[in-house]
Amino acid sequence: MQLNLKTQRLARVAPLAVLESEAVRLLAFDGEEVTLEPQAVLFRQGEMADSGYAVLSGSVALEREAELPTPVRLMAAGSLIGVNALIVEGERPSTATAREKSLLIKLPRRLMLRVLDAFPDSAVAFKHYIEGSLAEQASALGRVADAIDAVSRSFAKSR
Repeated sequence: MQLNLKTQRLARVAPLAVLESEAVRLLAFDGEEVTLEPQAVLFRQGEMADSGYAVLSGSVALEREAELPTPVRLMAAGSLIGVNALIVEGERPSTATAREKSLLIKLPRRLMLRVLDAFPDSAVAFKHYIEGSLAEQASALGRVADAIDAVSRSFAKSR
């Protein structure tokens, strides 16, 4: 894929959209294109995560093996798989399988850290994006906990 087109598409991926245009261009230049055929496995739950993947076209399903069934999370064009893996070491929390022919850009952690080091304003913007995302998740979890508490209190009163 042509560098300008790759850069434009990466710039539309939510966490990367906050980066300076030259930072995104460097990610597009050094990121590795990955083409997946339908049902191809990108990675498996439990594997070490050393990179994130920007979905440029197609879709990838994320599925977790757990005691309780968990819903499939579908990552379409414009999504970033493995945002945490861009910054810190860890294991893949799910298995990623292409649902259709898909084009992704692999963004190794070492590349992302190099780009953030070279573009301090982008590093600050990325940090603020991550903090905002975590705050939204914490707020949503708080609302769920409050709803469960209300149901529990209601159930206890009815006994």
